[in-house]
Amino acid sequence: MNPGTKKLAAIVLLIIISLSVILASLVILPSPVKHAITPEPQLVDLTNLSENITRLTRNSGADEDPVWSADGGRIFFESRPDTGVGCYAPECYICAMDADGSNLTMLANGTNPVLSSDKVFFKQVNYSYIDLWVMNTDGSDKKKLTTLNSTLCCSPTLSPDGSKICYYTRYDTGYYWVKWNDDTLTRFDHEPQPGRQDVAIMGGEKHADIWVMDVSGENKTKISSDTDTTWFYPSLEWSPDGKKIMYLQSEVEGLTKIKNFDIWVMDSDGSNKKQLTESPMHEEGEWSPDGKRIAYISFDSDCRVFGERTSHKAKSEIWVMNADGTDKKQLLSIPCNNGLIMDMEWSPDGMKVAFVWQPNRDERKRDIYVIDVPRMDEEMKNEPRN
Repeated sequence: MNPGTKKLAAIVLLIIISLSVILASLVILPSPVKHAITPEPQLVDLTNLSENITRLTRNSGADEDPVWSADGGRIFFESRPDTGVGCYAPECYICAMDADGSNLTMLANGTNPVLSSDKVFFKQVNYSYIDLWVMNTDGSDKKKLTTLNSTLCCSPTLSPDGSKICYYTRYDTGYYWVKWNDDTLTRFDHEPQPGRQDVAIMGGEKHADIWVMDVSGENKTKISSDTDTTWFYPSLEWSPDGKKIMYLQSEVEGLTKIKNFDIWVMDSDGSNKKQLTESPMHEEGEWSPDGKRIAYISFDSDCRVFGERTSHKAKSEIWVMNADGTDKKQLLSIPCNNGLIMDMEWSPDGMKVAFVWQPNRDERKRDIYVIDVPRMDEEMKNEPRN
């Protein structure tokens, strides 16, 4: 073999060896891309978390607003087809099922069922108006009670005896809030024109008055004024004896910070207002049937503030406290990144709470669950000992 041929053979051999080393390293080394795209495990069914949780619905759309019948044997709720958020009557239906989730029955077009005196009260939302209806628990004898202007009246809530309605009227204050991309807030006395690239959310400041009227729409009485409702949609809840009303109130610290979204109570005439919670955010509270306890949903401050979910460590939780705000106990805590808890209702015996779970941020999917509630410390102390 001449020197030129030997040199060429050596070069070819070196190339083959180099390619072999490169290919071997590609086979041996793990793929960083494969690790980067591995999805986080999703939480679809809460029954895997605790034996105290029972799943009742498996609708492909959203089931929400559960309410129990007086005997605890049935649950009435709002069911939406799989068409997304914001669909209202006639696409939404009032349904009923047995307390174990069986014997599902569709009763009427409508939303937000409420049970009182063996009757089902519900809403039909038609553009700018809310029609309030009543029917028997089997869906018969439907009657329209009154019509409210939805641009003025929010969260109409029926008193336990079915004679009164409590509701908000919202109005613009003339101020505006801007939430910047760095999570800071600024309040303006005029409509600002910031650059879009700097703003996360911007909106007008809204306050509300709280009113009570007869179910017929007569005898309207303002019981509270100037409740800040800028950053949340308000809710109202009567106590079982009709003597108190629970509501939400946000606090502003200076002009750059929202401190809390807290639960407050007042007498049904608007007197004796009292703050019950001091946590970053709450969505709703529900009185126990005997009025001695309140179950409520709590979010971490960065769990769902202004429609966002910004922290993987934030939690969506169910808590129970005494009606005066003492003895708070946590029942359930779920990472917000896996979904949100909403729409609670006590069972008539006070032993369970029905709630809605929206898994994995899917706005179109909501199911109804039930969780057991531990007894009060006072009940356990008074229990006879052997």
